[in-house]
Amino acid sequence: MLNEVTTDRRELWHEELRDTGGYTEIVDTLDWSRQLDEIDVPPFQDFNGVNGNLIAVHSESDLQNLQRQSPSIRDAPFGDSDLKHWDTNFPEKILNAEVDHGDFTLDLWNIRTVPGSMYGEEKIKILENIYNRILAQGDRPRILAGDFNAPQDETADGEVIPWRDERNDALSERWKNAERNILTELDTVGMVDVFRAIHGYGTLDILDISHPTGEKGPLSGKRFDHVIASEILNPNDCFYDETGLEYSDHAPIIAEFTSDKLRPKSSTP
Repeated sequence: MLNEVTTDRRELWHEELRDTGGYTEIVDTLDWSRQLDEIDVPPFQDFNGVNGNLIAVHSESDLQNLQRQSPSIRDAPFGDSDLKHWDTNFPEKILNAEVDHGDFTLDLWNIRTVPGSMYGEEKIKILENIYNRILAQGDRPRILAGDFNAPQDETADGEVIPWRDERNDALSERWKNAERNILTELDTVGMVDVFRAIHGYGTLDILDISHPTGEKGPLSGKRFDHVIASEILNPNDCFYDETGLEYSDHAPIIAEFTSDKLRPKSSTP
């Protein structure tokens, strides 16, 4: 799952992933980015439609039949909510797909929230959109990953501190709820923060940030990038790959799952 893949290099990414990387199934939102970038009406004329998200499945993977999902504004609201499926002006930042794994279908979410300092409410609309759509789909095998631009911080005992935590106005309360819901409340549909489920909190002997800032040393920064997945997938490893910082200002997060329940019967554990 890749974030911020540049629109003008879509064909190059597909070619390199297929021919060099061995990734034979690919979906992305870069077509949406291109179309939205050409709209010269509010609010889109203020947005930068230069990138989107991408999901690729390797030819040696047990995953098959990767299909991008595109809900409609005409669909019914989420459960008892008044929200529709596209309560965001950044649909290209949310890539939802399904892929088959044996007799099961795995629900995939590749997201990237926009910075709140630049786009304000648009950030929390993306988080609310994802949270409500996942709740509407209920408890099913699922992986949610990407750059959440959240939280602001985490305490050694596991408390998530969202942005605008020191404010008490109505927008800030909505902001804090949006960040906490996506980071801590998806356990209601059987999901866990994979990195924390494996490593816990406090002083760790493994890199526990994804976006270094250098404010308090070479490895200080924020944990903006996450993998939140269904516990039934049995996550058994998760880490931030420091070598990835040679190519990006974010360290990629890598997770490994070993669920026999989702493994085809003919496969060897």
